[in-house]
Amino acid sequence: MSSSNLGDNRTLAIPVAQTIFWEMGPERRKDMGIAESLIRISTGIEDCEGLVGDFRQALGYGKV
Repeated sequence: MSSSNLGDNRTLAIPVAQTIFWEMGPERRKDMGIAESLIRISTGIEDCEGLVGDFRQALGYGKV
C-alpha cells in the first residue's frame, strides 16, 4: 500500500496482512495478533447512508 492512500477523501478497505504487514511473514503477524483475514477500513467523506448501504451489501445484508 502506498502512503498516497492515507488521508484520502474516499473510503478504503485493505487486507492488512497482505499489504501493510506482508514483509513480516505469517509467523510474526500471528505473534502480533494480526489475522490473515483482518481488513483495515479508513472511512472517507461519502454520504453516511450510502456508505452503510455499501457495507451492508458487501457483507451480504442487502441494501438499507
